[in-house]
Formats: sequence, C-alpha cells, structure tokens
Amino acid sequence: MMKSLIRLSLLVALALSSQWIRAADAVAVNLAGQQRMLSQKIVKSWCQIGLNVLPAVSKAQLDDSVRRFDSNLKELDPAATSAEARNALAGLRAAWAPLRAAAFGVIRQADAAQLDSRAEDVLMAAERLARVLQDQASEPVSRWVNLAGRQRMLSQRLVKVYMLQQWKVGGTALREETERVQNEFAGALASMQQRTDNSPALRAELDNLALQWEWLQTVLATEGADSFRLIMAEGGEAVLQLADQVTRLYEQSAK
Repeated sequence: MMKSLIRLSLLVALALSSQWIRAADAVAVNLAGQQRMLSQKIVKSWCQIGLNVLPAVSKAQLDDSVRRFDSNLKELDPAATSAEARNALAGLRAAWAPLRAAAFGVIRQADAAQLDSRAEDVLMAAERLARVLQDQASEPVSRWVNLAGRQRMLSQRLVKVYMLQQWKVGGTALREETERVQNEFAGALASMQQRTDNSPALRAELDNLALQWEWLQTVLATEGADSFRLIMAEGGEAVLQLADQVTRLYEQSAK
C-alpha cells in the first residue's frame, strides 16, 4: 500500500513538473516575441512624436516600451538554459544597448533612419531568441505562441513603415515592405484560423483580429489626409491588443 502511494505521488509530481515546464516554455517564447514587437513600437512611437501624432500618448508608449524591454530581458534570463539560448540572449542585449540610447535622444527626422536600423538589429536578435526557445520547447503549442506573437510585431511594423514614409524617410524599399508585412500577416492569420483545435474563445478572438486587420488595411489603402496618421496610430494599437490576446490564449493552453 505504501509503495503504491509513493508511486502515485511520484507520478503526480512528474505530471505537475511536466505541466510547469510546458507553461514556462510558452511564457518564455511569448516574452521573446514581445521584444520583437517592442523594437518596432519604439520606432513607431518615436516617429509619431516627430510627426505630432498623439505626442503625449506616443511619448508614454515610447517610455513604456523601453521599460518593458528591460524588464523582459531580466525575466528571460532563467529561460536561457542552453548555450544556444544564452548566446541568443546575449546577442539581444548587445543589439538593445544602442537602440535604447538612441530612443532617448533628440527626436528629429535626420536620425529616424539610423534609429530604425538599430531597431532592425534588435528585431533580428529577438527573432533568433524566439526561434531558439520555440525549438527547445517541450510542447508544439509554443510554435503557435511564437506565430501569434509575431502578429503583434507586424502590426507595429506596418504602422512604423507608414509613419516613416509620412516623415519622408526611406523610399521604394519601405513601400515594398508594406506589402510584404500585409502578406505575412494574412498568411499567419489564415494558418491560425484553420487550426482545428482552437477553443471557442480563441476562434472568436481570431475573428475579431481579422476584422480589425481588414479595417486597418482599408485605411492604409485610402491614405491621403494628415488625419489618417491618427487613424493608423489608433488602428495599429487595436490590432496589437487583439494579437496580444490571441497570443496569451495560446500561451494559456500550454498550462
């Protein structure tokens, strides 16, 4: 009888430990994915301040993005258990330092391209870390956490590119990037919607995300007046919030 109880206790402990590991993996992938998004949001907010688009709100977003990035780096430390993950995290820290310094510099059009270049370095480093953590995760759901989390980044990237263009920064490459971002978002969204084991709550959030994304693209296609800058800024935030909720629902499914 005692042996049976001990065996049962061990099985329960192993099950709880496995469940904890799955949840921790999903959280780590989510955090790394947030860093991708924040790299784009920092540039977007910086440009909006320069363009006088919701300047007070944009400044608050910029400050909050920097704080969140710093906080996420600390939280990611325990997740970097392998040499590959530690190297990826170190690369992200190295890329972050110059972007962080530039984000608090004087906001002027002449420096926007350099700020964006530094953000691209951070984006690539965060993408590498997210993929390493995804590949090392014990559950396939981490792939969906990563995919949904990337939608957050794309929402901010689309608005960032729009604001850079409005500020006369960049040229043909940015116009091509707009189309690429739209195609990638649409493809990832379709993949998530086609997943057969989505919960009812997740299906509803994906439908809401699809509607908000369609509206944002409509605004982008009919740009013209300066007032569209405000609509794009607010629309991008709405897509970000919905994409974040979808990501969290996938993360919660690993618990």
